[in-house]
Amino acid sequence: MIGFVKSERGYALTLGLVMLPAFILMTVLLVDLGRGNNAHADLQAAADAMALAGARELDGGVDAIDRATAAMGNVSNSVSFLGQSVEGARITLAFGGDGGDYAVTFLDGIPASDDTAIDADYLSGHATTDGALAYYVHVVAQSEDLSTLGGILGDVPVGAVAVATSATAACDVTPLFICNPFESEEIDLQQAFADGDLYSRLIRLHPKGSDTASPGNFGFLQVTGHNDNTTASANAIRDIFAGEYNPTCYSQRMVTTKPGAATGIAQGLNVRMDIYEGNMGNAADDYPPDINVRKGFVRRATGPNNACNKGPATDPTWAQAFPDDNTMSPPGDGAAGAFVGSGIWNIDTYWQVNFQTTPPEAVFDAANYPGGALPDGLVPSRYDVYSYEIANNLVDTLSQGNSAAPENGDFKERGTPICSASKTNPAPPEAGRRVIFAAIIDCGAEADNGADDMRVNSYASLFLTRPMLPNSSGDGTIDVEIIDITGWGGNGSLDEFVRDEAILVR
Repeated sequence: MIGFVKSERGYALTLGLVMLPAFILMTVLLVDLGRGNNAHADLQAAADAMALAGARELDGGVDAIDRATAAMGNVSNSVSFLGQSVEGARITLAFGGDGGDYAVTFLDGIPASDDTAIDADYLSGHATTDGALAYYVHVVAQSEDLSTLGGILGDVPVGAVAVATSATAACDVTPLFICNPFESEEIDLQQAFADGDLYSRLIRLHPKGSDTASPGNFGFLQVTGHNDNTTASANAIRDIFAGEYNPTCYSQRMVTTKPGAATGIAQGLNVRMDIYEGNMGNAADDYPPDINVRKGFVRRATGPNNACNKGPATDPTWAQAFPDDNTMSPPGDGAAGAFVGSGIWNIDTYWQVNFQTTPPEAVFDAANYPGGALPDGLVPSRYDVYSYEIANNLVDTLSQGNSAAPENGDFKERGTPICSASKTNPAPPEAGRRVIFAAIIDCGAEADNGADDMRVNSYASLFLTRPMLPNSSGDGTIDVEIIDITGWGGNGSLDEFVRDEAILVR
């Protein structure tokens, strides 16, 4: 008996039996920890996907939240390992309604530092129901609690949080901004464009100069120099307006404006219309004109050496540029010299002078009109006419000219560029060169900020209806039509210029 008590044989088994409950407990805890990690990963992926789906719709439109909510409702996700039963092994997450597995809040901002938590107080102070102010979407994904094995730890809540925003960048574009000429009307540009209210309306933009920017003004955006910490020179910006690569990408939300005179810009912009003057006089090899530059210009003198010696026809029956709208009105609270047209212009006279006939119905391109049913009296946009002339081989047609106009084109005009063709080794003309890009800014609202950084309403593609020529006061105006705008109301033709992405920020 004494020997049995003193015997050390089998002590490992004894210790093992003593420690076995602890080993079992640790195993159970490790299994639960793994289940919790897997469930959290599923919930995080679900929250990320939901936030990204919603953020893609946050473009500043008045119905952005409605569209974001609808997009999130189309996302399907599930979470595994929360329960112990077959039914609880895989749970499909429900969005919306009572008992949903997501808590979604749209925010007008987030803390500048990631170290600052977005807690309940912050959410309540920055939540918004205004689509125009919804810059971020905050998503909490949480379903059933984790049911631990044996109930040792009870039920443990598992959740995940994601915050996303929409990031739109406009790259390699003309560094131009225009002050929203419709700002005083308090209309939503997205809705107005979608309804067709901006179609065919001529907009005459006046340079801002040293004045405070007002509706109808135009100005320039900051351009990064060859070194990232420098700004481009005036000559470099002029070349970008002519078609040089712009190294700067511009945010959907905010842009930095740049002061500057419009004179050099006009030289760059006008090469697109086959006008090579000043420092751009010998730039036809680098910067081609558009394939259709009809602008109401005729040669000032006869002879083959006067291809670039052109100016507006002194008689409007010789050749005609796109005319003003029948009604041109200054924008409300707008800049002096700026005007907005009604959208009704005399296409019949334009067509008669340039093609000696009446305009065919096919000139109108329904693809460019976003408003649905066509209203009575709708006139094709000038961009539609420009495109029709190219598509139907009318660019080389001579205008009627004067009664003594010879067939070589003196006192008549073709849409074909002839100035660039007279240069040495000119680049071939390109269709679409009369289309430029601009940020639209509500300058009236931004004037109070007193800063060079301004919020962007939207971006737009613009059609140059005429060259940029000085008026009686020496200022050059830019006459354009809006072809398309970014955001939900646009036609979606700006993908070439704009990258739309949704990104996670938390």
